Amino acid sequence: MKPTDTLKEARVFGAGLERVAVRAITPNIFWLTHCLGDLAKDYYKEYFALLPNAEDYAGGRIVDYPFSAFLIVDEKSLLIDTCGPKQQAAFLDAVQFCLDGRDLDYIWISHVELPHAGNTGALKRIWNDAQVVTVAGGENYDLHGLENALTVAPGETFELGEHTVEMVDALFVDHGLSQWLYEQKTGFMFTADWAHNLHEPDLCHCFQFMDEMLATGYDEGTLVEDIKVNAWYQFPWLAWCDGEELCEAIDKLFAQYDVRILAPSHGNPIRKDFKSFIPMIRDGMKRAAEMPFSHVL
Repeated sequence: MKPTDTLKEARVFGAGLERVAVRAITPNIFWLTHCLGDLAKDYYKEYFALLPNAEDYAGGRIVDYPFSAFLIVDEKSLLIDTCGPKQQAAFLDAVQFCLDGRDLDYIWISHVELPHAGNTGALKRIWNDAQVVTVAGGENYDLHGLENALTVAPGETFELGEHTVEMVDALFVDHGLSQWLYEQKTGFMFTADWAHNLHEPDLCHCFQFMDEMLATGYDEGTLVEDIKVNAWYQFPWLAWCDGEELCEAIDKLFAQYDVRILAPSHGNPIRKDFKSFIPMIRDGMKRAAEMPFSHVL
């Protein structure tokens, strides 16, 4: 199997808690993702039950919550985040599969949490010359193995060959230092912890793109609800936000960037007809700001 063959079907490395799959979004941009699949019912059912809005979050669905990274392969290659340490062996195999003998040039970190930066050291042990890149302004990066990272600011770009990536000031952050990334040729935007959905293993949604999910049992109303409850949980500061102002900020973002592919860390990428999804994203975020926050007076 060649990396481009994963445009149609996933290549899976490892199993269970360790498994990582590869799908090609374009012939040169790869989605590397971990989800629990059949194990989701054993792990996430209890997890979601602990949430103060458990019924809103999953309802009667047995859902899964992926941890993803993305890899752009060109004259130079750039890896976006690193998945988590539990998936390290399978993840490294997946990266090598996608590179197909090429070097890894950049390891780009959105923010320093384990599902995003946890395999940085392991990657550097294989690709010693790879440059780690993260957001400017941080202190104590050495605690996360990023002591020699190149720090960049919004608006800075990297030329990879045919692809140009631009650092984007994150609109929605769950970490004080976060950045997003936009690729100018394809309209690919990585949004880290924002605008993601849940998926159902029983409907074979693991490793599917959003258009494939919508053809096999998912629907647009569920996407709005997923965006709402995920944002409510992920961004408690929404309690102090006005829903209409959030929508205006989202419109401004998508006016500035011609997004055609949306790639969140913890959801299924939207690779087709992206603009038709903008109203759903706006609606989900507006509803999130209107939800009660039990920990906010």
